[in-house]
Amino acid sequence: MKAFLKQLMRFFGFAFFFSLFINTLQLVFPIYMLLIFDKVLVSRSLPTLITVTIGALLALVVMALLDFLRSRLLVRAGVAVDRRLTKPVITEMVRDAARIDSKSYREGILDINTMRNFLAGNAAFSFFDLPWVPIYLFAIFCMNMWLGWLAVAGACVLLILGLAQEFLTGPRFTLAKTMERQSGQLINLGLRNAEVITGMHMQPGLIGHWERPHEQTLYLQTNAYRFSGILNSISRSFRAGMQIFVYGLGAYLVLENQGTVGTIIAASVITRQALNPVEQIMNTWKQTVEARAAYMRLDALLGAADTREHMELPEPAGKIDAEAVGLAVSGRPILGNVSFALEPGESMGLIGPSGAGKSSLCRLLLGIWPSTSGKVRLDGADIFSWNKDMLGPYIGYLPQDVELFAGTISENIARMGEVDSAKVVEAATLAGIHEIILRLPQGYDTQIGDLGMQLSGGQRQLVGLARVFYGQPRFVILDEPNSNLDERGERALVQALATLKERAVTTIMVTHKPSLLSSMDKVLVLKDGQVALFGPRDEVFRALAPQAPATA
Repeated sequence: MKAFLKQLMRFFGFAFFFSLFINTLQLVFPIYMLLIFDKVLVSRSLPTLITVTIGALLALVVMALLDFLRSRLLVRAGVAVDRRLTKPVITEMVRDAARIDSKSYREGILDINTMRNFLAGNAAFSFFDLPWVPIYLFAIFCMNMWLGWLAVAGACVLLILGLAQEFLTGPRFTLAKTMERQSGQLINLGLRNAEVITGMHMQPGLIGHWERPHEQTLYLQTNAYRFSGILNSISRSFRAGMQIFVYGLGAYLVLENQGTVGTIIAASVITRQALNPVEQIMNTWKQTVEARAAYMRLDALLGAADTREHMELPEPAGKIDAEAVGLAVSGRPILGNVSFALEPGESMGLIGPSGAGKSSLCRLLLGIWPSTSGKVRLDGADIFSWNKDMLGPYIGYLPQDVELFAGTISENIARMGEVDSAKVVEAATLAGIHEIILRLPQGYDTQIGDLGMQLSGGQRQLVGLARVFYGQPRFVILDEPNSNLDERGERALVQALATLKERAVTTIMVTHKPSLLSSMDKVLVLKDGQVALFGPRDEVFRALAPQAPATA
């Protein structure tokens, strides 16, 4: 994020430059008032009135033009934030969601929108106007020293009120936003499991869990708004009081022959302009706090990104080596000293009791999770050394829970990238779903919704399988690929496995089905995170024969 902020400095630099002239030209109106009351009315000169009026209007036109250019610059800066950060933020959110130690950060796009709206709003303008407050104070000192010191005192009081607002409301707004995210995530989870919640009437329990963080959010926001309202009321009243002080002191100076009526009016206008940026910042402090929190979250997300330059490696052949791989979460071991090797085109069945770590091992083999010890190598290179964008087309993965994305069936099979119709049909045919797709209303162009809910569980699984087979995968992992398949679907799966073997695709499949395991070259039995047995299929089956059958 710091490097990106440097790229934005050209926008901020020009905006800062324009702000200098905008705030200087803001003095035109009080100077005009001073000239009217102290020069024009005294001299009763019409030409002078016309000259100063035309000059003031021209200055205001220039100021309006500069203000428009500054606004356009900050809008463009907000657009630059959106265009520059959206792709890396989405990429890192997906990677974070896949990590075993995921921070459950899902609001990256909303945080980008918050920063963009902040830059285009009045809050940002106030910060660019704030550094030029000394210009106004200097102008007042030029009129009268006592009026100048009164304006400085007023600015100091508003500054103290601003610091009090940061201390009293900033932490509360930040914590309230965190609690709001937690309650929102709970509702989203409930909506994704609406059938279970409705069928088992779990709504009261869900609402009860949601209410606790929601009530904390309301409490924090209410307190923050209460303090903010009090301080804003004080600042508004103080600004009105400052006008009274300026007029009162100005009248006294006139009585003492140390000023004029024009001085009083001009000093009042300039004082109001000097205090305006501070008050604007206080009025928009919530947006400032939210933008700052959004920046910090995005900085934490992108700061954890893998910025290493990955060497471009040739197309993988599919040789897999697991070298004493281990995985631990919060000090609790899940996998330990898992070692095996597969040559390109070999297939392996992965079996073991529930909780043995089969799915965790699959994620390690794909490089989704980092191992805490040992290495997984693809064609001799650590899988984390591969460029993920280049490696992706050669990897196929079917998790236990198949989710599809909003779009057409062809787009989902093509992995949401550019659709190659021939490859889509080939993958669907290999998965045994081609004829089913043709019977749908729009065939491959059928929209399947956010989670593919228009399709049955078996159809979603077959579309997921077609997505695995799309293109030219060299390494495929199938985690319980038959969990939602009927007999016809299983036959298609067996045929697909045979085709993968013909194409020399290295395949690992988690299953307990004998009909599927019979097509595997090797079998690995995982128990309590350790390799209990590994070897050729028939040898492992003979070793397992006296034992109770392993389950997935």
